[in-house]
Amino acid sequence: MSTTRSTSATRAAPSGRASAALREPTAAVYESALALIGLLHRHGLTDARIAQATGIETGRRYEPDARLPLSQIERLWELAAEATRNPGVALQLHLHYPENKLHFVAHVGMRSRTLREALEHWRKYAPLVCEADDVDFIVEGSHARFLYTCRDPRYDSRWFAEHFLALAAWFGRSFTGQPLRPHAVRFMHPDPGCAQAYHQAFDGAPVTFLAQDNSLVFDARYLDLPFRTADSYLQHFLTQKADELKRRLEREAPVGNRVMFAISALIQRREEVTFERVSELLEQSPRKLRVVLEAEGRRFRELVDEVRRHAAARYLQWGLPISQVAELLGFSEPSALQHAFRRWFQTSPGSFRAQLRAGHWSTSEGASPWPCRPSVSYTHLTLPTKLEV
Repeated sequence: MSTTRSTSATRAAPSGRASAALREPTAAVYESALALIGLLHRHGLTDARIAQATGIETGRRYEPDARLPLSQIERLWELAAEATRNPGVALQLHLHYPENKLHFVAHVGMRSRTLREALEHWRKYAPLVCEADDVDFIVEGSHARFLYTCRDPRYDSRWFAEHFLALAAWFGRSFTGQPLRPHAVRFMHPDPGCAQAYHQAFDGAPVTFLAQDNSLVFDARYLDLPFRTADSYLQHFLTQKADELKRRLEREAPVGNRVMFAISALIQRREEVTFERVSELLEQSPRKLRVVLEAEGRRFRELVDEVRRHAAARYLQWGLPISQVAELLGFSEPSALQHAFRRWFQTSPGSFRAQLRAGHWSTSEGASPWPCRPSVSYTHLTLPTKLEV
């Protein structure tokens, strides 16, 4: 991957924000949201209590392709961790899926011939699970790395990273029938204090927190392991339907959101952020993309600035060093981040983090770095002797 950094967009970014809030991304109801709702019911929460806390109408019947705003899914995870007193709930939820009740994209993957082919399908169809999801894998010599990133920094919650990496490990073991043990696991968020849940989810592999990415490192030879669930006939029809659903989702998504997703993906991959590169990712000519983007009242450099603003706030909340945040967001040096941060929040990164820790952070209306309250910390909770969700 390219390590070229983008600084021109930062220097040229205007002090104002985009003219209106970007549309909130959506995520599929099946299967994790329904599993979380079932979990909450088993712990005694009523539909009314769940709706009050999350805004989700749990008493209704959802169609297989139903979707919910991502902020509601995020609050559902928070409520589940609180109700179960289990901060490791995202690492374990897949163990409580009803038999064969997996998302459509998982069914596409499990019919693949090998783990490599399954990961390629997951990379292509991840937005069907959640519009903000981005998964990838990279081969680095004798090792491979599976990566999860949230392309919308407004919703970059640890629940999503934990759930997807635990799912990836579980899928690999389940579909190959082999005990695939990761060499290492990395998360960008701080340690939530549930070592036993991490040990179980990743078969004792060492876990690093406050890392540069969310990833699983494993033996590259695993990629060519055959799937015992492979079915090329069924997969032919599943991928046709997946392509149809993906096209429909892309047509319905505002261009501003799609551009923001592409910007975020490039930043997180350490690639140069240019309008031409974003146009290439979205498979549109730069001229046509600029016309459509301006018709929505968006400017490319404002969107680059917005992605960085939200991501910087989230990373500082997690506790990443300022120098690391500057590197992750493509600033030429920490002082450039310091300057941008004062423009965004009228305070320094250090002061911002101190106020967050003290619970004193407040902003003028509309200036909050998050669409809803920051993720609740459950580091004070202890796991029961027997892990149950």
